[in-house]
Amino acid sequence: MIRPEPLQFEQGLAQVRDDRTQGAAELARACLRLLVDSALTITAASTSDWRCALLERAERLAECRPSMAAIRHLVECWQMTVIPRVNARPLDEARRIAAAVGRDLIEQSRQATEQAAEQLARFLGAGRVLMTHSLSSTIMGVFTRLAAQGVSAIVTESRPLYEGRRLAERLSALDIPTTLITDAQMGLFVARAHAVVVGADSRLPDGSLINKAGTYLLALAARDQGVPFYVCSERFKQRQPAWGAPEFESMDPCELGAPGWTCVTVENVYFDRTPARLISGWFDEQGLGC
Repeated sequence: MIRPEPLQFEQGLAQVRDDRTQGAAELARACLRLLVDSALTITAASTSDWRCALLERAERLAECRPSMAAIRHLVECWQMTVIPRVNARPLDEARRIAAAVGRDLIEQSRQATEQAAEQLARFLGAGRVLMTHSLSSTIMGVFTRLAAQGVSAIVTESRPLYEGRRLAERLSALDIPTTLITDAQMGLFVARAHAVVVGADSRLPDGSLINKAGTYLLALAARDQGVPFYVCSERFKQRQPAWGAPEFESMDPCELGAPGWTCVTVENVYFDRTPARLISGWFDEQGLGC
């Protein structure tokens, strides 16, 4: 019999599900860390019981943020690597294998993020004015690499929780000249940029992008003004056709701060879809792709 020890896992799962400050890659790595911890701590009488409990947790993690392909992709990579290797193993050995695979995938994800940022930074070069929306660890990596090369930034607030303000603070710490604007000013400022650069929550099979709501509007404005629009993300964010249609997560309407007016419905959809036709290029760990 398995003795349930759910509290730490449930808390970690809730933190990933409710997180509004970290990007998809960071949350995917958090899910892998939960799997590593689970592999080492689940109490079970046999490898078979342990495996069943671990797979149940993996399934819940894979489905917890449906707009973020990296989570499901990395969790499924972990499952496909671990399960064939542990079925006939003693429990202690199975634990070590599952934990080692999780740690290796965390490092692969981290390296892929860094390499994708390096590829885009090298392509953009020095002295550029870059506009962005939301807060992406990959795009932060691009700015970090270009900080000493005369880059400047135009950053949207990214409402309702203002991730753009946190990005502006980080850019200020790097001495990068930054203009912070409301989301509604996208169309006014995009022509001042040499390029728009954004991260990704998911890349769909048709080459379109799921990212923080407002990205689609920024891409439309960039196209209208003749400004290139680049996406930078690791290949783990590729959504697989077998997963079906993407889901666009909605968050608490209270985040908008609207009074409870009669007959008024408040919507707070966090993600939108940018068609492939508006994207000038995707940069991943291997460089510019189609």
